[in-house]
Amino acid sequence: MSLKGVFKFALLTAHVLIGMAGPLEIRSSEELVHTPAGFIPKSNVHAVPKGARVHQSATEVHIIAANGTVLHSAPYTGSNSKPVGQIQRATTSTRRDLQSGYIAYAYWNNAGASPISFFNTNWIVPPTPSSLDSQLVYWFNGLIPQALGWILQPVLQYGVSPAGGGEFYAIASWWLVGNNAYHTDVIPVSSGTFLQGQMSLTGTSTSGGEMTYDYESTFVGYPDTTISATNTTELTWAYEALEMYNAESISDLPSGNTMFSSIDISFQDGQHPPSISWNVASDSMDGITMTVLSDSATTGSLLLTY
Repeated sequence: MSLKGVFKFALLTAHVLIGMAGPLEIRSSEELVHTPAGFIPKSNVHAVPKGARVHQSATEVHIIAANGTVLHSAPYTGSNSKPVGQIQRATTSTRRDLQSGYIAYAYWNNAGASPISFFNTNWIVPPTPSSLDSQLVYWFNGLIPQALGWILQPVLQYGVSPAGGGEFYAIASWWLVGNNAYHTDVIPVSSGTFLQGQMSLTGTSTSGGEMTYDYESTFVGYPDTTISATNTTELTWAYEALEMYNAESISDLPSGNTMFSSIDISFQDGQHPPSISWNVASDSMDGITMTVLSDSATTGSLLLTY
């Protein structure tokens, strides 16, 4: 099934990636970049200094330093968000020999009363791809709200992303809210490195009748990849995904497979779901697949095959 068919399947079966908001408005003169949450203007990508946090209210998004100083502000309304995963296509002058965007992924929705408070996934940094074609590849687990316009994600990348990088692997955490993307520094890692991507709900509060949720994303053992984000929306969708851009052939990906293992999802009330009924989408035409090996909510596993 082509990626286009995959998205149609996901939309019809689980109402995932539904467009509650209008498409992203982009001035034709503005440079666009590929973030782990899709194609957005370069000026909307922001580095979050160590110790700072991102805070979203009903009207604005701020980067707030550890001492309380506001380092960045952007207007926010629910109407300026776009569905995560609804990747815009590049111009015809750009190479697109393989499919682009979310290539193989699995997703699950928490329909219960207690929010997801912890989401862990382990994986190993894959071998270096045999071909170097300026490809950009992302691997991540992520949390997305019901409205689909935000995503929190600890991300492994290969290639140059808007956060930096090169012809090597690197890790960072990202938080997309509205039309803006926020990221930590990128930290180089080597093939064979064990990674543990985690997201946590660290607290909730109510002010002026509005509920806020405090989240954190990190790679365990790499404190510089920690991003803290406060927002007004609960994150209900859990994702495990491969995403890529500018790939000419399958050799632009690592060989073999990557296992997302020790998948552990728990709720704020301390309970786990009985199991995780993953919905899976793959680019089987290019031989890239995501397979459920275990639907356990504490030791689950998915296999990504290239």
